[in-house]
Amino acid sequence: MSSVNEHELDEVRTIEEGFKKAYEGDLKGTVDAIDKLRDFTLQLIHMSVTAENELDIKALMISMGDIGRVAAEMKMEPACDASSHSLGNITLEAASKKREPLAIKALSIVGTLSLEFAGKGLDTAAKGAVESLGNCGKIFSRMKMETLISLSEIYLMRIALKSMEKNLSETGPAAISFLGQIGVSSAEQVIETSTLEAAVILEDLGNAAVREKNESYAKAVIQALENIGAAVSPHDLKNILVQIAWSLETMRVLTLDQDLKAASLEAKAALESLNTAGMLDEEQNLEKIQEIKKFHSLILKKG
Repeated sequence: MSSVNEHELDEVRTIEEGFKKAYEGDLKGTVDAIDKLRDFTLQLIHMSVTAENELDIKALMISMGDIGRVAAEMKMEPACDASSHSLGNITLEAASKKREPLAIKALSIVGTLSLEFAGKGLDTAAKGAVESLGNCGKIFSRMKMETLISLSEIYLMRIALKSMEKNLSETGPAAISFLGQIGVSSAEQVIETSTLEAAVILEDLGNAAVREKNESYAKAVIQALENIGAAVSPHDLKNILVQIAWSLETMRVLTLDQDLKAASLEAKAALESLNTAGMLDEEQNLEKIQEIKKFHSLILKKG
């Protein structure tokens, strides 16, 4: 038997073993299988790009995600975490090798897993998937890969909303925090579209948090917006500064109206901390806000 055929058999055996161990509730065996599948996938990413190579990689990634789903059914959150983190590693490796379609596929599996974990109320597993999405998003911003940045942001928005719905105490605030971190990283790279997208998404999440009277989520949004504002100030990104000022003022008013006094005070303090020197005059601000709102509607269609 050739070494190629032996390698393919080893992949198949590992996939079967992963499912078997997951259904048996064997945590160590499941994690070991996921780790082995990750290593197989990373090896293939470094090989020559062929149709067969692409299919093999995608099959391994899908299997890792499916094993993570079985682990979720069995309430094995550490195995869920292993699945999403391994897929995150694969996403970054594919991106670094300029294999963007594979990176998009892997990131999409992580995003889908995060939503499924949250839907089952698995806060720890969902938070682990959020960490993979967020860390990938930050690295993509440094690599200036805008499609992948946007995909990370959209999944983080969706998982934050799902977490709010399921009242998950860790996953939602983590997703909001990572959106802020991606916005900061994008601002530092002067990637205006990605920074603005993060800010607009945060405004939408903030409004949703206020409607639900969820003060902890609202405060997380305010902090994330303030962090982006601080990162934006040294750069000539006035559109984004206007967006953040508008968002914070909107949240200040809405939180006060809903009697979320601590959040309202934080929004006021964040607004005052922004370096608004050199901001556009009021008439120009209104024009910029109209432009931003058009961009806002485009982002919501993505979600």
